[in-house]
Amino acid sequence: MIRRLVFYLMVGASGILVNLVVLTAVHRLLPHWPNPITYLFAVEASIISNYLLNARFTFHNPLSWRGAGQFNLVSAAGALIQTAIYTFLMRHFGWHYRIADLVAIPFGTGFGFLFSSIWVFRKRGESHEPDRKPGAEPQPQGTEGHS
Repeated sequence: MIRRLVFYLMVGASGILVNLVVLTAVHRLLPHWPNPITYLFAVEASIISNYLLNARFTFHNPLSWRGAGQFNLVSAAGALIQTAIYTFLMRHFGWHYRIADLVAIPFGTGFGFLFSSIWVFRKRGESHEPDRKPGAEPQPQGTEGHS
């Protein structure tokens, strides 16, 4: 679980770079487009990049349109949670926007990791039991140690 979280965080950091590169490129190529529209291009590019990298390196899952759609939904929900906490801290406690952002980010990230683990990248038919060693066959209950 810790290994997956570390990879998830590294992929997220790479998504920041993708976001900045795409935002800069789209802003230069389409200078008259409204900033929120060009920003959405950058956000979606980083979500797609994060999905591809998480599927491959973090969760070792095959790519699918269904998984990409689910990852987009989880990412959007995480962003809404993060934005709600950020806004709440600024409006109700008068926190500085950077401090509010630093406090809100782990909530969005935690939500994303949790739901990526249990919904997006969960292998179909997989239970929520602890990981077994590769190649170990599950034993029927009550028969451990019996031949």
